[in-house]
Amino acid sequence: MSLAAQSAPLITALEQLGPHDHFCSIYESPEEHYAVAIPFMRIGLDRGEKCIYIADDGTVGDVREAMHAEGIDVDRAIASNALVLSTKEEAYLEHGSFRPDWMFSFWREATELAMSEGFSALRATGETEWVLRGGRGLERWMEYESRLTHTLSENNCSALCQYNRRLFPPELILDVIRTHPTVVYGGTVCRNLYYVPPDEFLGKNQTAREVERLLTNIRERERVEDALREQLTERRRAEAELRRSEAYLAEGQRISHTGSWGWNVDSGELFWSQEHFRIFGFDPETSKPSYPMFLERIHPRGRTFVEQTVDRAIRERSDLEMDYRIILTDGSTKYLQSLGHPVIDESGGLSGFIGTVMDVTERKHAEDALHKAQSELAHVTRVMTVGELVASIAHEVNQPLGAIVTNGNACVHLLSREVPDLDKSRVVVGRMIKDGMRASEVIKRIRNLLHKTPSTKELLNINDTIQEVIALVGSDVMRSKIELQVELQADRPTVSGERIQLQQVILNLILNAKDAMSGAQTNPRELQIRSGKDSAGAVVVAVRDTGHGLNPDHVERIFEPFFTTKPEGMGLGLSISRTIIETHGGTLWATQNEDKGATVQFTLPAIRRSD
Repeated sequence: MSLAAQSAPLITALEQLGPHDHFCSIYESPEEHYAVAIPFMRIGLDRGEKCIYIADDGTVGDVREAMHAEGIDVDRAIASNALVLSTKEEAYLEHGSFRPDWMFSFWREATELAMSEGFSALRATGETEWVLRGGRGLERWMEYESRLTHTLSENNCSALCQYNRRLFPPELILDVIRTHPTVVYGGTVCRNLYYVPPDEFLGKNQTAREVERLLTNIRERERVEDALREQLTERRRAEAELRRSEAYLAEGQRISHTGSWGWNVDSGELFWSQEHFRIFGFDPETSKPSYPMFLERIHPRGRTFVEQTVDRAIRERSDLEMDYRIILTDGSTKYLQSLGHPVIDESGGLSGFIGTVMDVTERKHAEDALHKAQSELAHVTRVMTVGELVASIAHEVNQPLGAIVTNGNACVHLLSREVPDLDKSRVVVGRMIKDGMRASEVIKRIRNLLHKTPSTKELLNINDTIQEVIALVGSDVMRSKIELQVELQADRPTVSGERIQLQQVILNLILNAKDAMSGAQTNPRELQIRSGKDSAGAVVVAVRDTGHGLNPDHVERIFEPFFTTKPEGMGLGLSISRTIIETHGGTLWATQNEDKGATVQFTLPAIRRSD
C-alpha cells in the first residue's frame, strides 16, 4: 500500500502548505520519516515546482526506492531538472564547514534559478542526522534554523527539516520546535503555538521573553479550546436538530405512507428509508435492498412495464414516474406510485436517482368505491328524473289506451248487430291495433329509461334521439303553456353513442329549461331545441329557454355534484349529464342569453357515414 493510501489526512494537510512555509518533521521510525518527506516531494513535482532532496551519507538509494514506491518517476524528474538528489557535502558543507550566511544566499540563488528555468517555486528538504556527528560551524545550526524562516518569507521557496527524535537529545528537539512555525508529528500537521521568532530566539533577556511567550501561548491555547468547545456545542446542537428532523421525517413518511429511496445506477447500491422497507414488507435489519429484490415484489403483469420505464429513464436521464402493484408474501396487493429524479454528476453523466414511493392502496380502493357510487347515483338519478315525469307520460299512455277502449266498445256494438257491419268492424279493429302499438311504444321508451342496461355505443342520428325524447315530453311541455320550437339540421348528423344515456342528457336539459320558465313571469315562454354543427365540424345540440336565466356565480357551479337552486332538487342531473357527454368525447356548458333565459348545449364528435 502506498504512503498516500496509508495517511490520506496527512497528505491533505501537506497539500495546504506551499511557498514561504518553514516546517519540521519529528519522526521516530523510517516509516514515519518517509511518510512525510516523500509526499512532500511528490506534491511539489505535481505542482511544477523544482524539488531538492538533501540526503545523509549513504541514504540516496533509500530515497530513490521510497520515491519509486510512491509512484514518482525519479529518472525522468532528474532528467528534466525538476528533481535534484544532493548530499550534505554538495549543499550544507560545500565549503568544508557549515556557514549559515552562505546557506541563505544559496537558497536565494537556487530559488531564482528555479524560477528562471520555468518552475513555479523551489521546494527543499534535508536529512539532519549528520549534524549529530559534529563539524565546523555546526554550533550555529539552530541560529540557521531560526533565521531560515525569515529567508523563506522573502523567497518563493518552502523547506522541510527532518529530525529523528530517537537520536537527537531532548534539549535540541526543544530548540527545533521553537524555531519552526509548523511541526509535523505523529502523522499530524500542527500549527506551532510554541514557535519563537528569530529576534526573540537569538536575542537577550531570554527568560523574560520566555515568560511572556508562555503566558501568551497559555492564553492563546485557552482561546483555541474555547473555540473548540463552542464548535463541539454547536455540533451537538446540530446533531440533535438532525436527529429531531430525521424523527419528524420518519413520522411524516409513516403517516403519509411515503418512503424515500436512492439508487446508484453504476454500483447498483440502493438506499431505502424505514417506511420504504415497511411498504414492501422487508425487514431492514436482515434485508439489503437491491434492484432484483425490488422487481421480485412487482405484480407479474406489471413487471415488464416497470423494467421498460426504468430502462427508458436511465437511457434518457429523465424523471421516473410510474404506478404499479406489488404482491406481499401473504398474498395481499398494494398499489404504489413512485417518483424519481436523475442525479447528474460533474461530467454530465448519470450518477443515479433519488425519489419517493407512496402507498396509494387506500386511495385506489376509495376511488373504485367512488366510481361505483357515481354509477349507482347516475342510475338512481335517471330513475328519479323519469319518475318526476310519470304523471305527464301517463297522459301519453292514457290517450292510446282510451282510444283502444272506445274502439273496443264500438267493435262490440257493431258485432252485436243482427247483421254485423264487417267493413266498419275491420276499421275499428285496425284503430285498436294501431293505438295498442302506440301505447306499447310509449311503455317501451319508459322501460328503456328506467332499466339499467350495459352501455353499448352505436351509430345514432342525433335528430332521431331528440325526436324520441320529444315524443315523451313534448305534450307535457306544451300543456305548461310553453311554445316548443324544434330546429334540427337537415343532413342528419351522426354520432357514436349510447342511446339511453344521450336521451337522459337531452331529457334533463329539456326538464331544466321547462322548470326555469315555470316559476318565472316571462313572455314569451319559449323552449327551443336545435341541432347543427360548429366551425370544427362537431355535432351541437342546444336547449334554449326564456326563463329567469343564470346567476353569474353559478355558471360553473351548476355542474358540481349536489349543487342545486331547486328547493326539491338533488343537484345531480347536470353533473351526471356533463359526465356522460365527456365520456362520449364531447363538452357540455351553459351560457346566459343576451335577452332573457339561458342556453345549455353540448358537442359530440361527428361520424361521417354514407346513407
